[in-house]
Amino acid sequence: MSNGPLPTRLILLSNLPSCSHGEKVRFLGCVSQYDPTTGTLCLDHASPASSANAAVTAAVDVNLVLETLKCTDTQVGEWVNVMGYVQGVEVEKGGKKTKAVRHGGGKEASEGKVVKLQAVMLWSAGAVKVWEYEKALGMRKKAEVVAK
Repeated sequence: MSNGPLPTRLILLSNLPSCSHGEKVRFLGCVSQYDPTTGTLCLDHASPASSANAAVTAAVDVNLVLETLKCTDTQVGEWVNVMGYVQGVEVEKGGKKTKAVRHGGGKEASEGKVVKLQAVMLWSAGAVKVWEYEKALGMRKKAEVVAK
């Protein structure tokens, strides 16, 4: 049994609602809002995978990584990589938010979702080519399925 850190799962932001509470993930997102009073960074990623489903927003608590954040990391429109732990999922129905209990694996009705995360690392993605990122991640997911 290893005492090291949990492995990180690389996923699209649109797949965050399928993750279990406490799962360690890494994803790419575009800053849509930053609230410095709560230390919450809201990220979106309009990918082809998310266009078929409801909109997903990642509400990332960045309080643990404030000392390493650059001012550009919180600017609206900036693409950032996040590594952190899933803290919960809220489903928006008619403008109201309700907590969704998630133990992983299951699917929920297509509604707007806000996934809360605790960041342990956050860094700029730079001049990322989003479509190439999505393509590479899709190919990686297919390779993992074949390998199983």
